[in-house]
Amino acid sequence: MRELSFYFSTVNRYSDPVTEQDFLLRCLPQELPEQEITEFDLRVTPRVTGATFGRDSFGNTTYHGRIPEPHTEFTFTISGKAIRDESRRRIELFPLPCYRYPSALTRPSETLRNLLRSIPEDPDPLREVDLLRVAVHASLEYRSGVTNVSTTASEALEGGQGVCQDFTHVFIALCRMRGLPARYVSGLPLGEGASHAWAEVWCSGLWRGVDATRDCAADDNYLKFCTGRDFSDCPIEQGVFRGACKQSQSVWTSLKVAEQ
Repeated sequence: MRELSFYFSTVNRYSDPVTEQDFLLRCLPQELPEQEITEFDLRVTPRVTGATFGRDSFGNTTYHGRIPEPHTEFTFTISGKAIRDESRRRIELFPLPCYRYPSALTRPSETLRNLLRSIPEDPDPLREVDLLRVAVHASLEYRSGVTNVSTTASEALEGGQGVCQDFTHVFIALCRMRGLPARYVSGLPLGEGASHAWAEVWCSGLWRGVDATRDCAADDNYLKFCTGRDFSDCPIEQGVFRGACKQSQSVWTSLKVAEQ
């Protein structure tokens, strides 16, 4: 068990004023048996109208709002504390069927099949997950700027490079091809910098976190924001606005062990 202190801030800047901005955020940490949110603060500027909290079809907490007035900057910040304890996970006998089948960004291909053929099968699902994680970590080089949010698992593997999103998509694709239900997770790892992506695999009734990018388990040192079949189900921020401009974004995150 760990008590964690989290901070997540995003600043979107526009070269010319925009109006009528509608947004949906999924950067709100989930309240789960294994993840208890003890303190939470959300701040959005400029002024938001009609703001509502909700849940999407995957159970993720959402925050939707609208900024009608002209503005050149849109900022949202969350902070707080959470208790993470993997031992509190509850048995889930029947995971959503969609986590068993290919999704838009994790479709099988000959490139993925070739990699899968090179990975030994193991009757123990936990050992098989380890074999898949190690293989994905060895097959990709971490490099930013060579892929984007629409890059598929197959495309990333063919290029041999990508970021955490790509490692996770390749790993999820292989798990599903082996008959292991798997889902995409967005959130924060211990440390500072940017948000992160990893996977959860359903084994013997429990969802187990796996970080193929870092070649390790995603345990009490990770804070979960949202889950889905792949990235397209759970972007941390999405929306539309009226206006013609150039847009830039800066993100800063921190997850650390809370001071006692």
